[in-house]
Amino acid sequence: MPQIVLFAIIAFLLVICVILYFRLQKLQTRPTKSQHAALHEEEIFQTMPLPIVYKKNGNWHTNKAFSHAFGAMSKENTELLIMLPKNGEHSCELQFDNGIVKQTLIYTAPLLGSSGDFVAIVVDIAHLQKSKALLLHQKERLELALEGCDEALWDWDLKSEVVFYAPKWKQIMGYEATENPSTLASWLNLVHSKDMALVNERLKTHLDGKSEHFEVDHRIRQSEPLRWVNVRGRIIRGKNEHAIRMVGTIRDVTEHKAHEVKERFEHDRFIAFVEHIPALSFIKNAHGNYLYMNQAYQQFLGFKTWKNRSAADLFDAQTAHEIAETDRLSLYEGITQHEITLPTSEGLKSSFHLYKFLIDEEGEKLLCGFCINKPFRE
Repeated sequence: MPQIVLFAIIAFLLVICVILYFRLQKLQTRPTKSQHAALHEEEIFQTMPLPIVYKKNGNWHTNKAFSHAFGAMSKENTELLIMLPKNGEHSCELQFDNGIVKQTLIYTAPLLGSSGDFVAIVVDIAHLQKSKALLLHQKERLELALEGCDEALWDWDLKSEVVFYAPKWKQIMGYEATENPSTLASWLNLVHSKDMALVNERLKTHLDGKSEHFEVDHRIRQSEPLRWVNVRGRIIRGKNEHAIRMVGTIRDVTEHKAHEVKERFEHDRFIAFVEHIPALSFIKNAHGNYLYMNQAYQQFLGFKTWKNRSAADLFDAQTAHEIAETDRLSLYEGITQHEITLPTSEGLKSSFHLYKFLIDEEGEKLLCGFCINKPFRE
């Protein structure tokens, strides 16, 4: 953005210089009474802040800014500039009056109606080059830091539609080191078909400003063995909240996903086991509200609504009192085995051996238990 503004200013000054040149040419052909105006225009030209050199009537002229910038090197630099093509933008190293050689941009343009005459504006871009080098250095440091965390950088310029992908990104996504992916399609074409809808939805939601950040896990198409990546990013907005860039990271989460799948499988297997045992199994919090109840218990109750309900909501007052007492004995006195009679959904009484135990889940005490039917004796 600063470079765009700078180039716009330079173009504006170049136009002014051309206009002033023609006005000076016209004023020179006017009567003597107009000479004062010509001198005034010349003074304006001399006060231009950028070094300027132009050819007029076969002679080369420079403004004060040119002499101030180059001093004793003005002649040598002028001779160098007159060798440049008479139209366009040129990169050139010039030695300034302080003896320092700096990178400059030279903008040249022919003067219409004047054969061989042209004007050149000199722009010192050393500070821009230094800033660019600093940004590249910081970018390299960031990439190294991310690689240490097994993450890679990507940077999407929404205006040009060009995407920068760090070398680590290419490695993660399966590109060869010699390949140079540079578009959004370079990423989206590798998203597994089963994950494409989710990726597009999350991306659109963030681009529309409906989420603070973008994050999605997806599989890499045709990877063998199948690999997972986690992609994160955030929009950078300019004036009027217009999205101009999106910067983010990517990391390989294949091992993490494999661990998640294993944990989910083990969890589902355990739940299936508990759901199918004939004992009435349950988990409740310290306040006596049921958090989990297996199928056998739900069937025993007649499939009443039980979630976050207490014994008082599910049983008669006497039964609820007996259950609360066993809870108290287990919670505060450490007694884990009890005998209890529970009414079925049809009103029949069933006697059970009741076993209760405590587990501590992130600081919250949970009371777990199961009831086993006592054998019938004649």
